[in-house]
Formats: sequence, C-alpha cells, structure tokens
Amino acid sequence: MLAVSRAIVEPRELLLIDEPSKGLAPVMINNMIDAFAELKASGVTILLVEQNINFAQRLGDTVAVMDNGRVVHSGSMAAFSADAQLQQSLLGLAL
Repeated sequence: MLAVSRAIVEPRELLLIDEPSKGLAPVMINNMIDAFAELKASGVTILLVEQNINFAQRLGDTVAVMDNGRVVHSGSMAAFSADAQLQQSLLGLAL
C-alpha cells in the first residue's frame, strides 16, 4: 500500500512492484488491485511480479511466466487466461 500511496502522491510513469499481495488479507488485496487499476487507467505503466495469478489477471495486459529464472512463456494475459491447458502445463492448475 505504501508503493501505491507514493505513486499517487508523486506521479510516476513507471511503477515496479514485487509481490504486493504477499501476506495481505483478501480484502486488502482487492483494495490494492483497485488502486493499481486506477493508476493504470491514468496512464501509469506497471511492471508487476506476482505469484497470485488472480491478482495478475485482474491487472495484466501481458504475461511472462518464469521457471528457474527463465521465461518459459510470454504473451497476452487474455490468451493465457483463456487457455486452461497452457495454465495447467505451466502453473499446475487451471483457472
């Protein structure tokens, strides 16, 4: 939440965020997603590193999946979200 607050107070063109949902209650995560969505809508570019795929899906336009430090998939978030077989093979789950 501090990163979001700082981006609102001091407008930035790019926001780099690493695991913002880690350890937060679901209600806080939803509030944070809403805040990031507002920043995105205002033209801020957000580079998000996140293990919570639902969080990433709600904000992401593009996705890169990494395994052992290598990018094993990249593409549009919409296509990734629609492909249950790809999700299963890369993440071990279907969303």
